Amino acid sequence: MKFQIIWNAFFKVKNDEKANRLINQIEVRTGHPIVSKQFERSKKEPSLLGVTFVSKLKDEMTMEAAVFQTLQLINLLGSAWTVNNPLITKDPEYPSEVLLSFEGFHSNPSFTGLTWVRFLLETDTKLEYGWEHSSAYGTHFVNQLE
Repeated sequence: MKFQIIWNAFFKVKNDEKANRLINQIEVRTGHPIVSKQFERSKKEPSLLGVTFVSKLKDEMTMEAAVFQTLQLINLLGSAWTVNNPLITKDPEYPSEVLLSFEGFHSNPSFTGLTWVRFLLETDTKLEYGWEHSSAYGTHFVNQLE
């Protein structure tokens, strides 16, 4: 199976360009390509830029291997993460396909410029099957500072 990680983060930066540089550093550090980015300045805390970006895990792997690899990747950004147990479900529209969701967050990561980060590992159904799903956890960025 193919997997992707959806990252939601707050960077303490003045503009999108500096956030892009930090995202590029995360891409280099994790070794997985970033395929999309969205930026939104926090209304409550204007010094923080909210960013959503997606990493594609490069190799086909089992669900267990994807969870383990994700645990290794998030440790590169900081230790002491809060994670939820992996959730394995079936999409009602595609009952023969098994889907994975696994998420966690860190409120004080050690990566310079990063103040808060959340990850969501999920089955990359678009790449693998040609259709998209919304995980049980959801893929929308919730601005926790508003």
